[in-house]
Amino acid sequence: MKKLSHILGMIVILGMLLAACQPAPAPTEAPKPQAPTAAAVEPAAPEPAQPEPTEAKPAEKEFAGQTLNFLTIQPHNVAAQNLATWFEEATGAKVELIVVPYDNVIEKAVLDVTSGANEIDVIEYWYPGLGTLVENDVLENLDQWYVDNASWLKPEDFFPVYFDTFTKIGDSRYGIPYDGDMHLLWYLKPLLEKYDLQAPATWDEYLNVCKTITEGEKGEAYGCAIMGAKSPLILIGTYLNRLGSFGGSFFDAEGNPSINSPEAVAALEALVEQSKYALPTPSAVAFDEALGAWFSAKAGMVEFWTDLGGMTDDPASSKIVGEWGVVPLPKGPGEKGRVVASVNAGFGVGVSTGSQKKDLAFAFLSFIANPEVAERYNTVVGGIDPVRKSTLDNPAFIEFVGPAVAEAITAAHANAVVWPTDAKWFTLQEPLTDNLSLALSGDKTPQQALDDTQKAWEEILGK
Repeated sequence: MKKLSHILGMIVILGMLLAACQPAPAPTEAPKPQAPTAAAVEPAAPEPAQPEPTEAKPAEKEFAGQTLNFLTIQPHNVAAQNLATWFEEATGAKVELIVVPYDNVIEKAVLDVTSGANEIDVIEYWYPGLGTLVENDVLENLDQWYVDNASWLKPEDFFPVYFDTFTKIGDSRYGIPYDGDMHLLWYLKPLLEKYDLQAPATWDEYLNVCKTITEGEKGEAYGCAIMGAKSPLILIGTYLNRLGSFGGSFFDAEGNPSINSPEAVAALEALVEQSKYALPTPSAVAFDEALGAWFSAKAGMVEFWTDLGGMTDDPASSKIVGEWGVVPLPKGPGEKGRVVASVNAGFGVGVSTGSQKKDLAFAFLSFIANPEVAERYNTVVGGIDPVRKSTLDNPAFIEFVGPAVAEAITAAHANAVVWPTDAKWFTLQEPLTDNLSLALSGDKTPQQALDDTQKAWEEILGK
C-alpha cells in the first residue's frame, strides 16, 4: 500500500508532547455489533406479499437516516463505493467517502483528531502508520471488541502476517486487516519466449532477462519496469523486494539499525545494476508509468501486487490480455538467500476516537470484517487483496484471479517480509528514501547511501 510531509512529523511530535502532559485516556468501550446477516452479502429475494392493513409501513432498518464518514485512499475508491452501497442496503445508513492519496491518509487521520475536527468515523490506514496513529490516540482500542465478536469474526482465519502487523501495537489491537498487499513477479510470456527465456527464479536470472530483452528490442520494449520514483511506498518497496530475498533487514534481532549490512548493500547494488536495463528512467517510474508500459507490452517483467492479473485482462486498458504469467519474487544469492513476498502497502481499518457516531462506526467495522463480505469485495475489481485464508481457498476467488495467481499468493505467504510499524518509522523512512534515490541516480554508491542512512537512523534513535 502505494512521503509524508514534515508537517506530519511536527504533528506527531506535538501529539506526543500533549499526551505526555495528561494521563492516557481509557479506551472507549466498544459496542457489541452483531455479525452482518447473509442479506448484507447478497440481499435475499423478497417473500411473497402477505395481506396487511393498508396503514402498515415497512420496518425501518437499524441505522436508516444516519450518515457515516469513511476515510479511504484514492486507489481503493471503487472498493469503498461498493462497501458504501452494500452497507446502505443492509442497514439503511449512508456512507460518505473522504478520499485522499495513499500517502496522505495517516496525516489526514491524525489532523482530524488532534485538531478537534472529528469529522471522520472510520479510517482506512496504511499499516506502517499504525504506530503513529496509536501514539496520537487516533484509533479506538479493539481488544474487547475482538473478544465480544470472536464467534463470527474468526480471527484465526486471518493470515498471521496481516493480523499481527496490520492491527497490533504492543499487546493491543486497533484495527482489522482489510487489504493484503504483497508483491509478486509478473512476466509477459510472448516477450520472454521471443528470446527463449524462462521466468527467473533468482535475481541473477532476472538481470539476464532484463538485459537480454532490452538489448534485443533496441528501445521498442524493455526487459523490466522498475518502480524507483522517490516516494517511500514505491522506492522502499522495490528495495525491500531485494533486501529481504538477499537475507537483509531494516533492523537486527536486538532492534538496532542494520541497513548497511553486507546483505543490504548487495541488495542495493543489484537494484542499481538491474536499473541499467529497465524502462527509462527508473527514478521517475511510479505506478502509472510501470502499468502503462506493462499494459502496452513495453515491459517484459514488473514487480506488482496480486490484483494485476485482473487489471491486465481488462481489454479496455490492456493489450496483453491472457498473455501474462506470475511467479513469486526471485531468490537472493548465497546462504542467506531466500524467496520472499514483500508486504508493500497493505491496509487496515479502525474506528476513530473522534467519531461522534460510535455505534454506527462499529457496525461498519463489523460489516467490513465479516468473512462473507470479505469474499464479496475480493471477487470484484476494486484493488482489495485477500487477508483471510478462507478467501484465498474460495473457488469463487480462485476463478476470479486465476489458479496461477492464487498459487503464487499461497507460496508467497511462507516468507512474507513487512515494514516496521513503530511510531518513529515515518521519520526513519525519509533518509532511506533520499539515499536510495541518490544511489539509483548514481550520485552515491550503494555503500555510501546505506552508510549515510545507518548514521541518520542511529541519530534519530539515539543509538
